[in-house]
Amino acid sequence: MTRSPSGAQDTVSKSGDREDNGRAGVGGSYRVTNALRIDAEASEGSLGPGGKLGTNYLVSDHTTLYLNYSLENELGDTGLFQRQGTLVSGMKERLTDSSSVYVEERYQDVNSASGLTHATGVTLRPDDRWNFGVNAEIGTLVDSQTDAQTKRRAGGFRVGYGHDKIQFSSGVEYRDDQMQQPDATSYSNLKTWLFRNNFKFQVTPDWRLIGKLDHSMSNASQGQFYDGGYTEGVLGYGYRPVQSDRLDVLAKYTYFYNVPTAGQVTPQDTAAQFIQKSHIASIDVSYDLTRQWTVGGKYAYRLGEASLERVNPQFFDNTAELYIVRVDWHFHQEWEGMIEGRALEEPDLNQTRSGMLVALYRHLGKHVKAGLGYNFTNFSEDLTDMSFKSHGIFMNVVGSL
Repeated sequence: MTRSPSGAQDTVSKSGDREDNGRAGVGGSYRVTNALRIDAEASEGSLGPGGKLGTNYLVSDHTTLYLNYSLENELGDTGLFQRQGTLVSGMKERLTDSSSVYVEERYQDVNSASGLTHATGVTLRPDDRWNFGVNAEIGTLVDSQTDAQTKRRAGGFRVGYGHDKIQFSSGVEYRDDQMQQPDATSYSNLKTWLFRNNFKFQVTPDWRLIGKLDHSMSNASQGQFYDGGYTEGVLGYGYRPVQSDRLDVLAKYTYFYNVPTAGQVTPQDTAAQFIQKSHIASIDVSYDLTRQWTVGGKYAYRLGEASLERVNPQFFDNTAELYIVRVDWHFHQEWEGMIEGRALEEPDLNQTRSGMLVALYRHLGKHVKAGLGYNFTNFSEDLTDMSFKSHGIFMNVVGSL
């Protein structure tokens, strides 16, 4: 069996010293035997080549071996433009019907630093309601230019529960990085805690309550300037009447506070010292006119503040209003086309941005769809995102309540 997806992107416009990011690629999966599968992806673009090559081998009904190498040009979760090569070899063993364990060796080559880390984890499902997981990672990265070492120790625990009207999950992660100074005379230390919490409660067949609370904090031995912190709390209320499932309504409140660490770098190689705290309220409505056509819209308001000063923040107002009008066209049962008109008003900056967004989705089930689209504007409908780097091709996965 063979699968062969492909794709391409190009840079329509840019500002400052931001590099072009045109790219084209192709990928596929081939099952050599019932036990062996090969996955491959390759791309070439302005930032250099990228790709992934891996194998997955089913030793038995209980044991799987895998070996993967990936080459990436950009890490969106850290905000760093960098080349990273990662080689992962591992084994996953299903101990019983309710438990499994994995062990991995990860060799990373990130810009001028490289090293080997060892990771392991255990997953336990004692019954249909509860699930637990524990993971740990240990290793050392070495700077090829200065030979300075970063000794990393990390671990985490998670728990989940689901039954009847209630679903929730919670987890905690801890990472301790001991970073040797370039002159090898001393070490600095960065300790990071991350807490994740999610829940969903079906109040009635028509109403659902959802929420999440994520919080992280980084403490650096070099002083407060190098610390970081992040908090995001979300509370939402969804309405979908059982007797008439044409209407979907989601009202949501978000609290967002972000203090990026001084080590985080923007694409222009400057420290990401932008501090943000925001209260965001939004309402999203869609209505099925027919089986083929759906109309909808979204309104969101951000009461926000921002500061460029880290140690003694001096906040200035940064409010915004978002307007979206949307039309969806369902065709060929599993396919859906979408077009949006959107506008973003920033009264404190006396500025209005507007444009369109188009996308094509394929339904993967009753409640999930995945698609590819193009954003003709440079802003996101997520008002916590103030980067204005959302222009261009995007991939998206959408889940419904």
